[in-house]
Amino acid sequence: MSKLDHRSDGTEAPPTTASVTYHLPAEGLREAITTYYLVKVTGPGTVRDQIFPEWPNFRLILTGQWEATFPDVDAEPVPTDGVTGALERAVWVSGNAGLMVGVGLMPQGWPRFTTLPAEAFTNRMRPLGDAIGPVADELRARLIAAAPDGDEALFAVLDEVLARLMTPAPEAILVAKAHAALQDPAVQTVADWAESFELSSRQLERFSRRYFGLPPKRLLRRQRLLRTLAAMREANEGTWTQFLDSQFTDQAHFIHEFNYYMGMSPSAYLARTQPFMAEAWKRRMALLGAPVQVLQPAAKAR
Repeated sequence: MSKLDHRSDGTEAPPTTASVTYHLPAEGLREAITTYYLVKVTGPGTVRDQIFPEWPNFRLILTGQWEATFPDVDAEPVPTDGVTGALERAVWVSGNAGLMVGVGLMPQGWPRFTTLPAEAFTNRMRPLGDAIGPVADELRARLIAAAPDGDEALFAVLDEVLARLMTPAPEAILVAKAHAALQDPAVQTVADWAESFELSSRQLERFSRRYFGLPPKRLLRRQRLLRTLAAMREANEGTWTQFLDSQFTDQAHFIHEFNYYMGMSPSAYLARTQPFMAEAWKRRMALLGAPVQVLQPAAKAR
């Protein structure tokens, strides 16, 4: 999708466009990584869109520049090799001509790549080296060198470096089990979630912050919102209210929650132009059967 920019003489400049493509990692990485993705921007201007609440992501900017605006704070530059932890709420991003390479993590992927607590990266950007060490510099340099050879060359570099970086993590098995329970619509409360894999509520609180980056109640709320968002986006215009998750007490409750997580009303969200996230939604759905990272089924940890 595109937006038109104008030259100083008032004539129309070529459109600035953005595209998103997804690719599955090597088989041995799929328990830890949701997908690889490429964001390509062309044209003289910038594109701006809103990324969904998500699990941690590695992002490496090979060319171009990006900014991110987290809720209630000013815009800040996206690091050329950065990591965002779990995002509770949607974030606005803008970028100009160039190429960004992304790696989405499963919750059980976090302890496979770093020993640091997920909570230390929640709702913020940090240099990728903070999470994975000096290999972050190597990874970006190799991706830049591979870029002229095409997308498959980029994916090959990711597979090789990340397979070497991934380490055993016995706790990943319990994280995977907790992740699967979180995605079950029947799990409605913190007590339900804790009982599903035999932890006390207090143990779940510590576990959730350590490996998921957010407290259990906030994760359950985010999951409920995104389940409903996925249903309403696929609904015919004007019919989304019939797809509200059963855990919302009424329409007003849902609209309040939607404003908190997405920063606008459902109607405003559905009406706005989405320069690249609409395409991302469709492509991710076609490849993975889940339109956003948080709704992708939990992988079985080994």
